[in-house]
Amino acid sequence: MKDLEFERIIKTREILRDNLKKHGRDNIYDLTGLTGGFYIEDKNLDFLETYTGPAIFTEKLNRHGLLYLHNDFTEDSDLKNKLESLEEYCKYEKAVGFNRTSSALLATIITLKSKNITQVLHYVPEKPSHPSVPKSCSILGIQYYESDDFDEITSLIDTNKFLIITGSTMNHKIVDFENAKKLIEYCHSKNVNVLFDDASGARIRLLNGQQTALNMGADLVVTSMDKLMNGPRAGLLAGNKELIDEIYSEGLKYGLEAQAPILAAMVYTLKNFSFERIKKAQQRAINFTFDELNEYDFLSFEKTPTGFMINMEPKESYEVALDLLKNYRIITITTMGMPDASKTLRFDFTSKDADRVSDNYIKNSILNALVSLINKKNSE
Repeated sequence: MKDLEFERIIKTREILRDNLKKHGRDNIYDLTGLTGGFYIEDKNLDFLETYTGPAIFTEKLNRHGLLYLHNDFTEDSDLKNKLESLEEYCKYEKAVGFNRTSSALLATIITLKSKNITQVLHYVPEKPSHPSVPKSCSILGIQYYESDDFDEITSLIDTNKFLIITGSTMNHKIVDFENAKKLIEYCHSKNVNVLFDDASGARIRLLNGQQTALNMGADLVVTSMDKLMNGPRAGLLAGNKELIDEIYSEGLKYGLEAQAPILAAMVYTLKNFSFERIKKAQQRAINFTFDELNEYDFLSFEKTPTGFMINMEPKESYEVALDLLKNYRIITITTMGMPDASKTLRFDFTSKDADRVSDNYIKNSILNALVSLINKKNSE
């Protein structure tokens, strides 16, 4: 039996390859918000090795990771205070790198299995959750329950359980700050640990004035280095030092940890991160209008914190996205995303390529793709 998701990826990679040959990278527009990047400082090139690299980069990542994940990017924060605080953080906390956020979550759940955790509870702003968490629990035989109902999740919190809170969904719906704070506090009163899955939320939530997960009191937080960041596809896990050491140890056993080149790229990304870029994307999203879509009754237009999305039936969404890739060289998660990724048609202005493409080009490309979809449906 064919894996249709895998077939989709093979097909769209072939289309992208052809476009790259014909038009070059400068005429491809990745608007996924997952463009990422793999930048490394010249001085680190001699240490992209199995043993010397991690010896150097794990400590750099620890310090830059903790500094970043405690930074609420408020105007009154200054470097001197941050560095003084960092020395205090390093006494009790640690930050480590994994191949992917999903790898960090899997290593965490492997660790939970050894600690006799009976159930993983998952509070999400909107169901369903990212598939990495329930699939990891299924592989390891740990009970899993997810809900977007605060009272329901609260009623289930008890000893020998573990709570995961999603900061922002795949479609960028943000968790309620007060509910998240209450859940963390309640869990700690029950001696239950909390992991904040802040894959993109570590950026998006701060746009709404929320605190970082560590500053909220979460025991652990994981974020993706390529989501709304120009970093590699990797996961940064941080928090309670004792827990982190246990999780990282399990990750090392299964090859889930980030290797030297990825670690070096993660360090570079954290050192050069610009929250101003995120705010600039937010402003572009606020100013973006698309009234032309009002005439189409089979779809809906919705703003996101740093872009917009178009909701329609998954099959139609894919057809439009495929047209955008083939004819307008626009990459979306709908076509290029990993298996089980959301099929919602999303466009994010934090993407590196967004600076090179106008609002009009994006809108006209989408409108032309919609006309092609309608013509195709009428001819069937």
